[in-house]
Amino acid sequence: MILLDVGKKLSEDYGYDEIPLQDIVTILRDGMNAMADLLEKEGIGAEIIIPKFGKFHVTRRKARIGRNPKTGEKMNIPEKASMKFKTSSLVKARMDVLALKGSSSDKKKKSKAKKKKK
Repeated sequence: MILLDVGKKLSEDYGYDEIPLQDIVTILRDGMNAMADLLEKEGIGAEIIIPKFGKFHVTRRKARIGRNPKTGEKMNIPEKASMKFKTSSLVKARMDVLALKGSSSDKKKKSKAKKKKK
């Protein structure tokens, strides 16, 4: 799904049909860029909470020794910042309902598997 899909959903289902779709997409894109700018400016420990959706937060990943998957050779992996997202309980509950229904992609995969067996 891309921002255009989210913009269409806002336009069609949430009463923003009088605003040009391209303007909605621009606002969404600029809003996400503003969030990234704020997280970057605040650095480690920064949080952006979107009520009823979730929380973005910046954490520190410690330096560690890893392995090159091709050669198995040990290598130093430097410390870095990482962004994490924690889903709100409301969104989790909505996704649990999806899991109970079974997603449409699961159905497509099953039908393709049946066709291949024949």
